Amino acid sequence: MADEEVIAVECPNCKSTNVGKIGNNLYFCRDCNCEIKIKKCTAVVSMYDSEGCISKRFKVCYNA
Repeated sequence: MADEEVIAVECPNCKSTNVGKIGNNLYFCRDCNCEIKIKKCTAVVSMYDSEGCISKRFKVCYNA
């Protein structure tokens, strides 16, 4: 079994660490139900309404 690097991801929206990986550079916050896509020094946060449509999307820049 190959060793995998464990990365702790903090939700840019609610600051929770209750975040799970759902794809390549794609995470989901279980506390505020937002999707986080990591790109270089930017995180794109997508929030969804009760029907599954994107209700809000914003970018967060950070220093790695």
